[in-house]
Amino acid sequence: MDYLIARDGLPARSGDAYDYVLAGDGLYLVTENSSLEVRMPVALAQVRGLAPVGPRFLLRRGRLPQELWEDIVAAAQLFSIRGQELLLAVTYTEGAGYRLVVPRQTTGSMHVLYERFPDVVLAIHSHHRYPAVFSATDDADEQGFGLYGVLGRLDEDRPEVSLRCGIYGYFFPLPWGAVFDGSRGAFRDANLEP
Repeated sequence: MDYLIARDGLPARSGDAYDYVLAGDGLYLVTENSSLEVRMPVALAQVRGLAPVGPRFLLRRGRLPQELWEDIVAAAQLFSIRGQELLLAVTYTEGAGYRLVVPRQTTGSMHVLYERFPDVVLAIHSHHRYPAVFSATDDADEQGFGLYGVLGRLDEDRPEVSLRCGIYGYFFPLPWGAVFDGSRGAFRDANLEP
């Protein structure tokens, strides 16, 4: 981690995991990995004499395909019928591209315990009939750098989805269309339609 100042635009990254960047439009958390490039506002403010940098979110290999979204929804709805949560992960590897993975897990009506593994771009879980909101348990569990999601109200005509980017304990809500390509169907984006 490093502390940088945007005197003449965005400075080059220098921290191991992330940098704090003070800019003309506030304080930002800046980081990247092989899948993501993110500049997330921590505190918006006018700082005279510094260049504004603005927020940025980029999936370096493009948005996740519609087919993955449909597979995620189908699996979550299947577990919802049983009244259980489910965690799914989207990974990326050269040659195979984006892939949906079901980690080894123990599911229950109010929890899911799962085996962690590398190369995860998105970890998304379901809350079956409950709202698509991130719980305190989710916040404590999602302390890495990546994309996280929750599906909820899967028993209703208008189920919900909520997506966010997590950067080591900081969270930034994302619209569904920033992560997935195509149409979310009947799902209400909880970040855009509270």
